[in-house]
Amino acid sequence: MKFGRKYLFTSNSRSDKGIMASVFALISLVAFFASVYMVLKAGGEVPDRLGAVGFVSCIFSLAGLVTGVMALIEKDTFRFFPRFGFGGSLASLLLWGGVIYIGKVGL
Repeated sequence: MKFGRKYLFTSNSRSDKGIMASVFALISLVAFFASVYMVLKAGGEVPDRLGAVGFVSCIFSLAGLVTGVMALIEKDTFRFFPRFGFGGSLASLLLWGGVIYIGKVGL
């Protein structure tokens, strides 16, 4: 059997801003889950450093949101990394917001 070569010619390129947004999202999500794990492991006694980790992670997720939106606006780029960066950053920001809300209300 002969299989012909199949080529896909496209003018799309990878989005550097989208990759950066994905990295920001990944860093903030890893920081969230690592800090939740450390809090659960310590039995709820939280050192002040984990609060700083949460604050920096929120900054990373905000930066990921901004760069994700900028990457989604770009023309002729592949959409996986911008969508992943925007969605992951939004999820991280919502998770941290939920933790702050639960801490404030006292669930």
